[in-house]
Amino acid sequence: MDLDYNWINLLILFGALQGLIFSIILLLNKKHPGAKFLGVFMFGLAYNGFETFNWSSHLSDHIIFFDLFPFVMIYTLGPSLYLYILSLLYPEKKLTPIRILTYYFPPIFQFVFRISVIVVYFLVRNKVLFDKAALESLDSVYYFYAEAFSIIVFLIYLYLSLKLFIRAHASYNISSVSKEVQQKIYKWIKALLFCMIVLGLAWPLTVSAPYFFDLSYNVHYYPIELILVIFIYWIGFVGYLRINMIFPLRSRFLHGSISTSMAKQWMIQLQSAMENDKLYLDPGLNRSKVAAYIGINPKIISVILNQHSRQNFNDFVNTYRVEEVCKKLLSTKNRHLTISGIALESGFNSQATFQRAFKNIKGISPKEYQTLKLKKIG
Repeated sequence: MDLDYNWINLLILFGALQGLIFSIILLLNKKHPGAKFLGVFMFGLAYNGFETFNWSSHLSDHIIFFDLFPFVMIYTLGPSLYLYILSLLYPEKKLTPIRILTYYFPPIFQFVFRISVIVVYFLVRNKVLFDKAALESLDSVYYFYAEAFSIIVFLIYLYLSLKLFIRAHASYNISSVSKEVQQKIYKWIKALLFCMIVLGLAWPLTVSAPYFFDLSYNVHYYPIELILVIFIYWIGFVGYLRINMIFPLRSRFLHGSISTSMAKQWMIQLQSAMENDKLYLDPGLNRSKVAAYIGINPKIISVILNQHSRQNFNDFVNTYRVEEVCKKLLSTKNRHLTISGIALESGFNSQATFQRAFKNIKGISPKEYQTLKLKKIG
């Protein structure tokens, strides 16, 4: 069959190419966690565009790749949209890999199911299995639910995204950014969600169209594919400018100053983690562990301590360890322990670090401190 490169197919192809380029740019952006979710979202749209171009131009007669994995990448749209908006609204929240994979369960399930179908196909083809009916049954089940369920998954995540946005907008509080910046972020998310609502309405109408109208093969997909192409161009030209505006703000948020109110709030959490939960007793304590315990970005800890407490992380932790040592040096319960033993029990992992930290904080050596204090008590 001759290839069909009409203007609609070419427009879909060019849109898919732009979406692919833009998704790669976002996925390679390591400074801003939210960018990777938008990157996956754009990659899903780009893949869908290539998939559509493949069958609409009759290229599928020569290239079978897109026929092997239908209705897989389209499942990434909903989770990616939700995680991207979550990252913009709550930049201080750290998403663990397990949590991210949980959100991406639908596309992972689709991929595994499709791989299973392909494996069974090759087993039947090579006469390892002889039950062709099992293969046909698996394939039938996959195509029976895959398209309709992809819409349901997208609508569920769209609802969750809207709910997340409404709740955040009602509180008018995105951590450590000004009200002016908040409004710009809200405006960008609102525009993005509006486009997604349009897609959420057009998608089920597109899929149900053949049940109400007598249409030729797959022609009912063209309107929504053109909508997606326009959306890709909008993201690429208009949205990218807004994204560039927001992402540097995220960078300044992590590396620059933080509002006094938020700094105080996080400082209270840091102090509580040390004073009440005694995290400093862990000799291997680091920023990442404290950040995971509190639920904030590790870089935020450095910003708070450097700008609002005039301390780095190690000095902050060692202050609590030194105070712990001081208490134990004067306690009769610890007379059987050496000073080095007390230091190790208080969270220090080396004698040199302990001696240096103690003298910097107290101005004298641990032995001198113990002797002086015991004399006053005696």
